Amino acid sequence: VFFIDRITEIDVLTGEIKSRLEHISIFPASHYVVPQEKINRACVDIEKELEKETLQKKIKLQIEEDTKKAKMEYYNNINNNYEQSKRLYEEYENKQKWIVGLVILGLMFVAGGFGVASYLYGNRCYRGYEVKNKVNRSDSNNVNYRYHNGNILKYSRSGISEINNEGKSLWNGGYEMKQPQVDVCGDYVSVADVSGKQCYIYNGKDEGVTVETSLPIVRAKVARQGVVAILLQDKDSNVLNIYNPYSNAESLLVEIPTNVSEEGYPLDFDISPDGKSVVTSYMIAGSSDFETKVSFYNFTEVGQDKNTLVGGKSFGNKMIADVEFVSDDEVLVAHEKGYSIFGQMKQPEVVTEKTFSDSIKSLAVGDDALAFVLQKEGNAKKQTLNLYNLSGREKMQQDISYEYADMEMYGDEIIFTGNRSCNILRTNGHDKFDYHFEQEIDAVYPTSDGQVYTLIDSSTIQKIRLQTK
Repeated sequence: VFFIDRITEIDVLTGEIKSRLEHISIFPASHYVVPQEKINRACVDIEKELEKETLQKKIKLQIEEDTKKAKMEYYNNINNNYEQSKRLYEEYENKQKWIVGLVILGLMFVAGGFGVASYLYGNRCYRGYEVKNKVNRSDSNNVNYRYHNGNILKYSRSGISEINNEGKSLWNGGYEMKQPQVDVCGDYVSVADVSGKQCYIYNGKDEGVTVETSLPIVRAKVARQGVVAILLQDKDSNVLNIYNPYSNAESLLVEIPTNVSEEGYPLDFDISPDGKSVVTSYMIAGSSDFETKVSFYNFTEVGQDKNTLVGGKSFGNKMIADVEFVSDDEVLVAHEKGYSIFGQMKQPEVVTEKTFSDSIKSLAVGDDALAFVLQKEGNAKKQTLNLYNLSGREKMQQDISYEYADMEMYGDEIIFTGNRSCNILRTNGHDKFDYHFEQEIDAVYPTSDGQVYTLIDSSTIQKIRLQTK
């Protein structure tokens, strides 16, 4: 559509406006006129073309719309599938969690049941036994036995031997003594002739060595490398001598004299496992009372500067029952009302102390624990077992009613033996064995098998396996 604002006549050469016209007649450049029939056909073709283009546009729009719908459906399906997959996965995970939870619960139940069963089985009490092996004793009742490194020392006035739990001899040594006294440490065994002047040291690898003394022997203690401490008796004094019988030079290493009237009567002594220290307990008697004390000696360069005496402590009128090294550098001093542990043997000092209200009836020393049986004053049947580690922490306290004459600790077991009875108590407080024998027994010793023990009576050596009745 064209809109005419004005009509102007212009000179084609100069471009000058000649006039302004109100109207003008314009004729075609050609006088040729298209016939009406042809115009009609052209109109029909144009309409067809227009219809065709319109149809194509509709088809294109339909395709685009269908494509858009398809995409939307696709994305919706993906989203729905994702949501469904997510839901199914969550359901699967939840089921898996339930299954895993049930499995874990089942395993915990089984483990708990197994743990309970294992605990009950491991802590059950045996009240019978089966004899696995028996050897008749060919020795007399003057033969004594002692536990040593899983085997048994068998000694008398005429010799010593080490046997296994089947009665087989591993080594032996001969001597003649009126009163043999045996001590052990590691692989070494000492046999001293009390009131005599000979002490034999064995290690199972040779025939043994002998220490000859100038004075009668009171007692001997051995260290783990064969060094031996021997207490000797003189008329008015005692001498504690330290020997190394395996030395190529002089075997007498240290001589510690004591005067009974001044320093007191020696009650007990012990040598450290490494052979570098000695502890001795003394009793000094007064006109109306007495005093006990301990003295510490060290044979290293520290002790040499102080004539070997490096420390001591008075315990007043408390009777000292036992002094014993529990390690190379720790000493147990047990008295009637408690105990003390000293450490640092170059400069001894108390590291742990315990005082009991009841009297000590028995004491057993283990590898890393101390067991005390306390007895009420005036009530012999009221007995309490107290178990401590070497730091003084109480591990167990339990009333017991065993009738026994001897108490020993081996590993995590405490063995009580009487004339015809044996009770084995675990250090967790559970009874392991409770039995009354028809015959008199001398000893019960453990073996490497936790259910097998060596039983020695007056006529046999038996290897027994504990059984429930």
